[in-house]
Amino acid sequence: MFSKIIQFVFLLLICSSLSAQPKSAVPAESPELITIDSLLKAKDFETATARLNGIILKGRSSHNKPLLVKAYSRLGNILLTQRNFDQALKQYFIALDYLDTKTPPLELSRIYTNIGSLYAIIKDLPKGKAYFLKALAINTTENPDRLKTLSNLTGIYAELGEKQQALNSFTTALQLAQKLHNLPIEAILQTNLGNYFIKEKEWEKAIAACRKSLALREQLKQPLSVITLNNLGYALTHTGQVKEGIANFQAAIPAANALEKKQLYFNLYNASKSLGNLPAALKELELYNTISDSLSRLNYDQKVASLSAAYETDKKQVHINVLEKVTAFQQQQLRQQTYLAIAAALILVLTAILIFMRVKNYNVKEAFEKSQIKRQLLLLQLNPHFIFNALQSVQQFIYHRDQEHSLEYLNSFSRLIRLILENSDKDMIPLDEEIEILEHYLHLQQLGNTPNFNYQIEVAQHIETETVEIPAMLMQPFVENAVMHGVKDHPDGKILIRFEQDAGVLHVLIKDNGKGYGKISNQSGNSLHRSMGMDIMNQRIIEFNKAQNKAIQLSVTHQHTADPVYTGTVVHLQFKI
Repeated sequence: MFSKIIQFVFLLLICSSLSAQPKSAVPAESPELITIDSLLKAKDFETATARLNGIILKGRSSHNKPLLVKAYSRLGNILLTQRNFDQALKQYFIALDYLDTKTPPLELSRIYTNIGSLYAIIKDLPKGKAYFLKALAINTTENPDRLKTLSNLTGIYAELGEKQQALNSFTTALQLAQKLHNLPIEAILQTNLGNYFIKEKEWEKAIAACRKSLALREQLKQPLSVITLNNLGYALTHTGQVKEGIANFQAAIPAANALEKKQLYFNLYNASKSLGNLPAALKELELYNTISDSLSRLNYDQKVASLSAAYETDKKQVHINVLEKVTAFQQQQLRQQTYLAIAAALILVLTAILIFMRVKNYNVKEAFEKSQIKRQLLLLQLNPHFIFNALQSVQQFIYHRDQEHSLEYLNSFSRLIRLILENSDKDMIPLDEEIEILEHYLHLQQLGNTPNFNYQIEVAQHIETETVEIPAMLMQPFVENAVMHGVKDHPDGKILIRFEQDAGVLHVLIKDNGKGYGKISNQSGNSLHRSMGMDIMNQRIIEFNKAQNKAIQLSVTHQHTADPVYTGTVVHLQFKI
């Protein structure tokens, strides 16, 4: 959960790379560009764009290539600031087409830096890295432009997982920032460095970097950085300095937005729980759930508004299209003065409408069937038997006054239900969310079953669980079968879930050492639930493969003998990534 909310902030530096060029870099004979740079600093993009278009016309007529390079580059900067990525990239490439021997190297370096920034924003990190390296190769002097390029490159290396290059780049960028006395960028770099060390679990180094960043911001009289305070608190709690970590979380809350508050309250809940302060933990968990509900409602309202607007627009457009066709045919028949042509035209219109309605009906029916499958999957994951057992387990913990286990069980149960409901309307979800769902589900089943069973969830090291996506609501029913029909009542039950990746295919193995699904009596109600569940899962896979060209493959082996530990059932799912 931490890494999904706390992102590298190197993109903040991209905005600074889009600012107007220093006056010293603009030739004295170009007063137009000096005016443009002033407009860019004032963020008057509309006036700047109009003036740039005039400069471009002037440059074309006089064949002034250096002027055109600078004009198109600044036009690309404006479009990039407005997040019009396609048009921004087009302007940068046009600027490159006008390059000649008179173009200053620094101008070319800036264009390459801005192209790299664009690719970084749209997450095409290899291309972003390539352009940043090109910019550094051209601009070899120690100046602010080189610092901005280096600072952006550190974030690229960190997100690509190139650890040694990231550390080297951080060191070089920090040394240059200190040499140039650029405290704002040094503060951002220290925050980046703290993020990097947190990802590597080097807590002491992360604490030092975060504190340095906060000290620099205080020296600059900048507002508190929520990200930096949260990072510092997170690192402190992992070194046992929980109370100091809590103080940093609490200091960040007043300046945090809703999404940041959600993360902060979650971290506060875990910190209070580790101290054994159950009242504070319950209060922070309640605040976390309140913000989560608020964000979920906001997301739902936005979806409803978007769908309503799209529906009204489509309805009006269909009405307009029909009226336009009828009017066109009527005018044609008036000119020809023949009722026969009018009748033919009306028949064509009616036929077109019937075909349109038939196609529309088919699409609606297909969407409805897909929705029905999702609803059945949701009911399969939230079956009453499981919910009843969960609530009964909580009742037992409360009856025995076991506050710690009751809190732990309620937290896992509420988080599981929330994740299932939040993902119920999605086709694909990140792998780390699916793993969290399985963790909560197996933990609940483990606490509520006697005799107990053991489970393991293993993920191959090279799999990036935050970026790999799999179909939503697909795996829990298979895991439920492993629990209910595999290891339940087994004196030494074991379940293994293993994620592996090979040549663009994600392999998921769900193993148990139970008696195998085939051993279940067909007269039992659980068997009926399992049979219905497998039918729904098969239909879900069929529908998904229709749309995604056989992206899922499933095989189930009963009484598995190849593995001496997991001799029960093996479910093997393959997903194209």
